[in-house]
Formats: sequence, C-alpha cells, structure tokens
Amino acid sequence: MSARRFAVVGSPVEHSLSPVLHTAAYEHLGIQDAVYERHDVPAGSLVDFLETGQGRELRGLSVTMPGKPEAFALATEHDETSLRLGISNTLLRTGSGWRAENHDVHGIVAALQDHRVTEIRSGGVLGSGATALSAAAALLHLGARTLLLSARSPHKLLPLEQLARDHHAAVEYVPWERHHEVLAAEAVISALAIDGARAVAAQWRQQGRLALPEVLLDVLYDPWPAPIAAVVQQAGGEVADGLEMLAHQADMQLRSMLGIPAAPVPQMLAAARAELERRRPPM
Repeated sequence: MSARRFAVVGSPVEHSLSPVLHTAAYEHLGIQDAVYERHDVPAGSLVDFLETGQGRELRGLSVTMPGKPEAFALATEHDETSLRLGISNTLLRTGSGWRAENHDVHGIVAALQDHRVTEIRSGGVLGSGATALSAAAALLHLGARTLLLSARSPHKLLPLEQLARDHHAAVEYVPWERHHEVLAAEAVISALAIDGARAVAAQWRQQGRLALPEVLLDVLYDPWPAPIAAVVQQAGGEVADGLEMLAHQADMQLRSMLGIPAAPVPQMLAAARAELERRRPPM
C-alpha cells in the first residue's frame, strides 16, 4: 500500500516543526500509511511546485509564509475563514483541484483559551501581514469590540481595519513609537518577526513599568522565551507561545488531511518541545 504523502511548504522551511507535530500524531494514533515532509518553496513558486516533481504526489499541505496568499489564490474551494481573510495555511487535493482552509485563526483562539481567555472586549495586535490578520480575526472571534493596532508600516494595517469594520468593531491605531500602548488591551498578540521583536523588546525594557494584558501570545517560539514574551514575563505577565498556536492549528490540519475526529495535541506539543530542546546549542 502506497503511503499518503503530506508536507509543509514555505521559504525558509528547514526549521519548521510541522513535521515533528504531524509525525508525533501519526505515531500516537498508530497511522502507518502517511508520511510528512518539508519542501522549500519560494514566493511565486507554489503552483509550479504542485504541478511538477514531488509536489504532484502530495495529498495535502501545510503552508507557511510566504505561500499563504498563493494557497488561497490557486484553490477552487475554500473554507469560510479563508474566504473571509483571503489567506490559507492548508491545501487539500480534491478530485478537481485544491481546497484551501485557514486554521491559523483556530490555533490562536485555542492557544488563548488554554490560558483562560474565553471572552474579551479589547484586543491588541503588533505587526501586519498574514499572521497579524489571522490574529485580528481570532481576537474578534473572542468578542473584541475594540482592536488596538500598531505596525511599523501603518498602511499595511488596512486589511485588519476592514476586518474589524466588518465585525462592527472599533479600531484604535497606536503610533509605532508608542507601540507599548497596545498592552492596554485585554489580550495582545505579537505577530512580529524576530528582528522587529528584538527592537520592540529593547524599547519596552527602557520604558520601565508596562501595562499588562491578561495574556500576551507571541507567535515566535524558537528561541524561547522570545524577546517580547521575555519582557512581559519579567514584568509578571502571562504569555502563550507560538508553539501552542502551531499545535492547535496542526490538530485541525490533521483532522482535514486524515479524516480523524481529533489529533493528540498534548503529545504533539510535547514532541515539539523536546525537539526544540534537542536543537538548543550547548551552554
């Protein structure tokens, strides 16, 4: 019996923990006819990859940056979240093409719920782009009536603003030079890449006393604690890491890819944390 082949695609992708998460689920569930790979697919190359070589044999994909808008665009079917946001992190091969799904929003919501955030009035997002858009959608799903948004390039926040307007929620733009004011929200998500996060964290340390949200979710997880999460932790705040988000969205991907009712999230998360520890440089 030939194996069902799945993969994570993006660029760079060599350090992705998706293979660890999915393989841990296969092992725990006793699934022996599925394999999960990784393929480096640069921006603009997703269609070509899927139509040639190894891509033609894949039955489903986890899609990381920069391919999420491309995944949405090439699909002929979409789930409701993908249609609403115009970005997808999952592709499933169908009889007539591809179905695109977005499970990033679920991953963020579930990670926040693990930290007892079930309903909020205000949410904050640091950063812009696909992950920030999913973060805004997650905060709105949790009931946010006001979004505090801050990004180095404010014009890139327009999709987040439109999403908030569609949900009849208010938007407050926080100037980038005062990005710490986003912490006044009940739940805050940092969607910043590592370089931007380091710069923000350095300013927050100099800021002195910070407002603390109920929970800050930092999408970064390697190394941990990430720069912004470390500042909030040191100030006494509660943080969630991007690995929690990643495990929950992988759960939904596995349900779609394998047709299972649920994936073993605790075992997947434990395997991913063990892998991060294995990768840690010796002291």
